[in-house]
Order: sequence, then C-alpha cells, then structure tokens
Amino acid sequence: MTEGNSESALELESILARLTESQEALLKALDAADADRFAIQAADGTSIKRSLERTVDDLDLYYGALTASCLNLPQPPGLVKSEFSTLREGTMALQVTQGRFTNLLHDVLPQDLDKTATDERHATYTLRQVLEMTAAHFQLRVRQVETLNKPASTRA
Repeated sequence: MTEGNSESALELESILARLTESQEALLKALDAADADRFAIQAADGTSIKRSLERTVDDLDLYYGALTASCLNLPQPPGLVKSEFSTLREGTMALQVTQGRFTNLLHDVLPQDLDKTATDERHATYTLRQVLEMTAAHFQLRVRQVETLNKPASTRA
C-alpha cells in the first residue's frame, strides 16, 4: 500500500469512527431522555419528537440519498416523512435508519471519498463531505435532545 493509499485509508477509518461515535452519542442521549418530555415544545417550537423526526428524515431523505448517489447505489424505495408517537418508536426508527445508512457504506473504499453527488438546491458534495455533515448533524441533534430534555427553567 502506498503512503497516499495509507493516508486515505486512515482518513476513511477516522471519518467512519466519528460517524459511529456521533450515532452512538445520539442514541445515548435519546436513551437518557425523559419520555414524558418527548412532545413538549420549547419556546421556539422544537421538541425531542420533532428533532428525532427531522433526524430520521434527514438521514433517509437527504444524507442517505447523497451517499447513495455518490456510490451509484439505489435509494431504498418507499421512504416517507417520519411521524412518531413515542420516544421508543422514534428511537427504534432511528436505529433502523442508521442501519440502512450504514449498509450504504458497507463496501466503501478510501478512493470513494472523492466521489460526488449534487444536491440541486445547494451544491455538489464529495462523499467525504456528506459523511462529515452527517456526523455533525448527529452531534447537533445530541445537543438539542440534551437541551430539550431539561425543564425550561434550567435551560441555558
């Protein structure tokens, strides 16, 4: 393996590790969330429910679609917008969605990081960028869930 290939392999491994860590952090935050606070809306209209629904939708319908496009894979059929009635239902759906997303990455190689997909409304992204955006998205949702899980009087 050449030095460039080794660096690319390490980069891919690092990106996938950050993605996995951020996915696990979100599941941990959801596990710690109070089910009674699931649908309670903050002053800005956000809630754990809405944050979880948006996460699943974004992973399925945006990041998953971009990843599939980068890798020339089909997007799973029949994906629809999420609507969860309980924290448990939403968490289980997130795990299924994360599994679907992970399956897209099953055979990813270091050279795939430079493959591109175009989002007609925003820009053209490399797989590297899509994976980094996905990990950042999960981290954002972790912070949201942790904040929304606190009573309004203790939120910073």
